Amino acid sequence: MKPYVRGRSIFFREVAMDDSEFITTLRHDPLKSKHLSRSLVDVEQQREFIASYLQSRTDFYFIICDWHWNKLGTVRIYDIRDDSFCWGSWILMSNAPRSSAIESALLIYDFAFFALHYERSHFDVRKANKRVVDFHLRFGANITHEDDCNYYFAYDKDKYMLARHRYLRYLP
Repeated sequence: MKPYVRGRSIFFREVAMDDSEFITTLRHDPLKSKHLSRSLVDVEQQREFIASYLQSRTDFYFIICDWHWNKLGTVRIYDIRDDSFCWGSWILMSNAPRSSAIESALLIYDFAFFALHYERSHFDVRKANKRVVDFHLRFGANITHEDDCNYYFAYDKDKYMLARHRYLRYLP
């Protein structure tokens, strides 16, 4: 089992097989799936994906929970390249506390930069997902290139440290 990541009002726990239905439902929500890559079709396929993930030594797939163990969303670390990680599958339920977005971003960066010792992050965001694009730009990420659908970002630990200082109230 991979570690828990603890924050101020939320924590990450490793995904489990019985999270398949929750993830499938979340990824098929019309509002949430609008900017997602094509999702697994059904609960059984999601179970197979989780089973495959559980064999990985470099990837992390978390369920975001509140302190009452209520499931609020998902986030992943994957596509490891030397000293860089990609993070995504970042989906929060509509009723998640508003601070869950910023806190979960801080926690994923803290975990990857400080516990896993990566120096950089790379990720992509759909161009149409303007709120998330703006979120990453406010955090200090740089757009490195784009295609018809996506912006591709790079973000390093030094830039994160500047952003982290601005958002310390969201951390324990």
